[in-house]
Amino acid sequence: MIEVDIPDGWKIPQSEDVKRLVDPDWMASWWHISDIHSIANESGEDEAEEITDDEAREVLRLMHKDHDSNIGINWETIEVWVDIVKQQRKEVA
Repeated sequence: MIEVDIPDGWKIPQSEDVKRLVDPDWMASWWHISDIHSIANESGEDEAEEITDDEAREVLRLMHKDHDSNIGINWETIEVWVDIVKQQRKEVA
């Protein structure tokens, strides 16, 4: 039996998802908003160009939603999505 504390507002994971996390026959690649920030802020741009946590989450969401399994997710694809989110910010402003 596995017990998990789910923060308010988070979706309860499906039992199949939990099984995949502990099953050695499955592999997952994990990315965190800190990875997104490291790419977004790597260029040495000023702080006004840094992305917010919400924008980093949007990058993760877009990467997941539009994932191309022929390319995968890597530092270059993250950089592309960061650029897209930054461009969307400029278009809204």
